[in-house]
Amino acid sequence: MLPELLAWFTGKDVNKRKYPRKRRPYRAAYSTDGKTQKAAIGLDLSGGGCCILTQESVALKEFELRAQIEERQVRLRAKTVWTDNVTHQGRKVWRYGMQFTGIPADDWDAIIRYTTDKPVGDSNKVAEDLTKVRLTPDDTARLLPLALQTRLLNMLVQRGRLAPLDDRATPLVQYFYSGIVKHEGKPMHRLMIQSKVANEDGQPEMFETQFVFDDAGSNIGILMDAKPDNPPAAPPA
Repeated sequence: MLPELLAWFTGKDVNKRKYPRKRRPYRAAYSTDGKTQKAAIGLDLSGGGCCILTQESVALKEFELRAQIEERQVRLRAKTVWTDNVTHQGRKVWRYGMQFTGIPADDWDAIIRYTTDKPVGDSNKVAEDLTKVRLTPDDTARLLPLALQTRLLNMLVQRGRLAPLDDRATPLVQYFYSGIVKHEGKPMHRLMIQSKVANEDGQPEMFETQFVFDDAGSNIGILMDAKPDNPPAAPPA
């Protein structure tokens, strides 16, 4: 539902894939018994899968992989989606298109940073987590479905962070998108909304609320929902 939003954020073209794919060789290894590591060559990588070359046929349909991306080695489990034979440096090799079936959250985050041309190292993770890009009104109208916007804004209204919506007035909000993150084991879009509401003295009060939501815009969560006076949180939408 939201491929254009991620493409806008990463500066990459929209395609049929859910995640951006980086086509750059990398060192890899695979194991069919959980112990012995055999060398492989990685051809491309995304948040959902990869393509590798091996010197021999791999009988198992699902096995463990390791990939070296910059200074980090990521661990994952993947299953074969397709396979064929190609020639590499004059030798016949096996090429596998793989889909991830299991991966630690930190390693998945590193792959997403790598494929979106962000620093991979753990030392950069906090800085990367703070990366937010402001959506202009035109960007918002084009990239965020109106139904999703309305749900998010109504959640702010319920929490006293925004005045009730009025068709005759534009809500006092700004949207900042931060890309894809892993939340409760699932990839989710992360969006921060700045909102204003007048307090009892008539002075504007600013709030920043971090939302996560899935591709369908149906599963929405709040990462930061503490008002200055820490009232009880409203029930999730």
